[in-house]
Amino acid sequence: MNLFLKTKREIYSESGTFVIDGNGIVQCFEPAENNPFIEEKTELKDNYSHYTGRSIRTFIVPEGVKGFVSDFMRGVRVTECFELPEGLISIGNHSFDIDTRVSCIFANCNLPSVVIPQSVQEIGIFAFGHSHIKSLQLPPSLHSPYGRQFKDSYIGTLRLPKEWKGMVTLDKHNNLHRSGILNSNDFGYLGWPSTHVERLEFY
Repeated sequence: MNLFLKTKREIYSESGTFVIDGNGIVQCFEPAENNPFIEEKTELKDNYSHYTGRSIRTFIVPEGVKGFVSDFMRGVRVTECFELPEGLISIGNHSFDIDTRVSCIFANCNLPSVVIPQSVQEIGIFAFGHSHIKSLQLPPSLHSPYGRQFKDSYIGTLRLPKEWKGMVTLDKHNNLHRSGILNSNDFGYLGWPSTHVERLEFY
């Protein structure tokens, strides 16, 4: 018997049904009746007008989810609410996807406020690549030597831990710069030059 078929189970949120395997990795998502996917036609005009193929009102991930398969929600616009649970371990950790470290889980998306939980240990390469994110909050617990998680993305407001104030700054071209203890071996995701950030805040 296929191990996935033996161990899969369904968990729920107001957004819909999440099918997870024995490791808590989401394999598929079925939206609730009042929260359907809607096909979109969007004209791509420049690098920061992000094309999405579908929209959905809410994407609220329930407790019990530990990670996602690659390309899970690629090319989706979430119009109202995007929530990730405490207890989430990975957004594209290569230990869950042994074929590649390129995850593209939320690539080419248009997202409202995104808060990465403290429990997240790694974000995979291009996990949020070429996405438009209204606001993004990152935890101090996140470490990564590589820097393509947000490649070619537009972030309206980036919120970083207050202890990083003075160590992370924006230049006149809206690129992030690191200094001090924030070295590329731990915080590579803060140093990708094609990530455009409008505002930088500290919490």
